[in-house]
Amino acid sequence: MNKFIHTRAEEIKYHQKFYSENALFATGTWLARPVKVVLEMLDIMDLNELQVLDLGCGVGRNSIPIAEKVKAYNGMITCVDLLQTAIDYLIENSKTYDVQHNIIAQTADVETYSIQPNSFDYIVACSCLEHLSSVDAFKTIVNGMILGTKNDGINAILMSTENQDFFLETGELKDGLIELNLKTDEAFSLLHELYKDWEIMIERQSSHYINEHKYGTDIEFRSNWITFIARKKNSSEFKG
Repeated sequence: MNKFIHTRAEEIKYHQKFYSENALFATGTWLARPVKVVLEMLDIMDLNELQVLDLGCGVGRNSIPIAEKVKAYNGMITCVDLLQTAIDYLIENSKTYDVQHNIIAQTADVETYSIQPNSFDYIVACSCLEHLSSVDAFKTIVNGMILGTKNDGINAILMSTENQDFFLETGELKDGLIELNLKTDEAFSLLHELYKDWEIMIERQSSHYINEHKYGTDIEFRSNWITFIARKKNSSEFKG
């Protein structure tokens, strides 16, 4: 079986099981809270009728808190995920938190999802781009994010790199079974190339460890977690 197809199938199996067993914001899971910096970016933006795109939204870890924050300002968040299961839970969660009128939920593969040009003030890709099939796909999707962002808009990319699986029972350490396992330096190099005309606001990395049950056993998922946030410069700034 093609490696990508096999890896994608395993990732789908893992996420479907995880979402069925863990509620949004469940203590002790990676759903426990939104990613802090993703929410913090809203504090420096004009929230009036803000248009947000959340790629790889899952069940709403970031989407629901964003929707809560922009609700009073008639903001909208378009949420995209490959898994229909995730979108179904997202819709349920949006009703629970009374933000269903501020969320547009779409089931789609991010790799083939078409972002309308100049449509969004804020695009978030959190734990998403490492699930693409290739570096070329990575470049294509990020270019789509860039074109889809309005002047002065922000892109927030957060992803795991240099992924490894440490098997707790045997002590074996293997390359992580993930679709696009970039080296950290490679990821940053690609992002700098793609966002060369943007203002880089945040660029950092940190070691990331998560205990998971995968492949029928307990593992420690290890990675370098990168945060890359950039703002699109107003086109007037480029006029000579």
